[in-house]
Amino acid sequence: MSSKYENLEKVNALENEALRHDVNGWLVYDFLTFDWWLLLVFFTLPWLIWIKYVDRNRIIEIFLFGMFIIKITTLTDILGTELNFWKYPTSLIPIYPRAFPFDISMVPVAMMLLYQYFTTWKTYFISLFVMASSFAFIGEPFCVWQELVIYTNWHYFYSFVYYIVLGILIRAFVEKLKRLQFSKHRHDT
Repeated sequence: MSSKYENLEKVNALENEALRHDVNGWLVYDFLTFDWWLLLVFFTLPWLIWIKYVDRNRIIEIFLFGMFIIKITTLTDILGTELNFWKYPTSLIPIYPRAFPFDISMVPVAMMLLYQYFTTWKTYFISLFVMASSFAFIGEPFCVWQELVIYTNWHYFYSFVYYIVLGILIRAFVEKLKRLQFSKHRHDT
């Protein structure tokens, strides 16, 4: 056996031990607490709203937009956690991403609804500005106060800029994909 393989086995054993401790800690300190129930609401309520109000005629386009938001938000959150910008003392489920309700539900659903209802760039940007302000300067301070997240090297303004940039880039990308689809469709007919 190579030393590289032996080292990998040691790392895997340590990771498994850490996961076991994480799950045990989650069962003792997180599961069914007030904060856990709050995270459950943060996860389920946005999707229930989305299911009720999504434009079924544009569901694939809107969902595609949301999937890009989910992917980038999840990767950004994992990176921020690894770089020690923030920590999550309570989690809905004891695996990554620990910010599951925010990465998979609250942020993407809010942005999908903005994308659906505000179809011009001007109205979209205004609504995105309001959403980013609300999330960064009201929602996140509430989550810090509630100790759902602890910011160690992060400021609310960074989140505000992140939401704006993310919303603009993903909308521009999806709009570009739509133009490509329609230009191909016109060439095919």
